[in-house]
Amino acid sequence: MGRNHALTFDSRRQARWLAIAMMVLGTLAIILPFYIGMAAAMLLGASITLSGISGLWTCRRLQQEGFPSFAAPFWGYLLIGVLLLLWPQLTLGLAALLLGVGLVLAALASWQRGAGWRVNIPALLTLLFGVLVLGSGASGVAWLIGIAFGLSLLQQGWLLWRSVADAPALYEHN
Repeated sequence: MGRNHALTFDSRRQARWLAIAMMVLGTLAIILPFYIGMAAAMLLGASITLSGISGLWTCRRLQQEGFPSFAAPFWGYLLIGVLLLLWPQLTLGLAALLLGVGLVLAALASWQRGAGWRVNIPALLTLLFGVLVLGSGASGVAWLIGIAFGLSLLQQGWLLWRSVADAPALYEHN
């Protein structure tokens, strides 16, 4: 590593605290996956709601300046965002349906006719996982989102910790 990749004592300490926080939050997400999945659905609803509000505001400003604007899609964003905020199970249920159907279709598309069971095991596992997601519905997808987010955060925290440990030290002179 060159000098531009070296870390000062202060930046090393901050990066280590960030890595610890990421690993703790990742572990918490793995322990409480349903709540993390619900929070993700509500965050999506809030994002769509804010998108609708900003679009309506922009359309109104354009109309005040004399430009034509079409606000109907933004009213749709606002309505959908509020629905998702109030009923996050709706988001998760739709995600379960789309993910489950997608997995089943992917399994069927990858199934090789005439091939033995050994060749088709990945397709069979994908099919079973798709049926499991379809059957579990909103709570199953919330669990899946929470676990995936937790594992990702845990891994990123660990990688940050290792990067900080491997980085050379840069000593500052006052």
